[in-house]
Amino acid sequence: MKINATQIINETIAIFKNSGADKLFSDFVKDEDYKRLHPLPLTATSIWIDTEEFKKEIAIWDFTFEQWGKDHTHLPRYGAALVNQNGTLLKNDPINGSLMAWNRDNPDKPLIETGCRTPTALMDLPSLQPLSVFNGYWCRSNILKWNCDAKFLPHIDTVVPSPWIRLWASMNPEIIVRFYNEATGELESVEFETGRVYVVDTSLVHDAVAVGDNIYQLFLSITPNAVSLVDLVIDPKRA
Repeated sequence: MKINATQIINETIAIFKNSGADKLFSDFVKDEDYKRLHPLPLTATSIWIDTEEFKKEIAIWDFTFEQWGKDHTHLPRYGAALVNQNGTLLKNDPINGSLMAWNRDNPDKPLIETGCRTPTALMDLPSLQPLSVFNGYWCRSNILKWNCDAKFLPHIDTVVPSPWIRLWASMNPEIIVRFYNEATGELESVEFETGRVYVVDTSLVHDAVAVGDNIYQLFLSITPNAVSLVDLVIDPKRA
């Protein structure tokens, strides 16, 4: 099925402009750096998470997950904060949901990824310590927990030049992730390895759907000045 990627991108940009969120951007990844770091929709890094250890550890923190945002609440999508505004695990934390939707519904209180810089206790999980290479560079980040049929509809998370770099990993194989192919006008699925951390090009329209239960994803953001660190961890055999 073909999608109108231009419309999706323009609608997202309009929301950020109308809320004033775009005025909060202060630093950007240079265009040439962004292109180098994103040769593919998912660019593999050398960072791995032990998925079985992660699942054991996160089970103790299950109480921290809450419904993902205020839209599409019939979908079994849940989030917990890894990095938020104050480092406290809160109920009704705005980062446990789409910030596009937050800025649409709260134009007087715009919020962007780089407005969230403080790790929560979840970032201290032993299984997540391979991520410590990015300590000091974190911005808004989450753990997502999905059950079967949970999905993100086609969307973007940034434009180029981008005010942040997005990383992603899935702890389970039962999820389909698709990215827009300009040549075909369609969303096409991509392969990934569970537990491997990827640099993800969220300037491309993309979507995802879970085809199993208890699907955990790491939904991570780092600041633009982390470019040199990302260069170091990109796996040249997979890029």
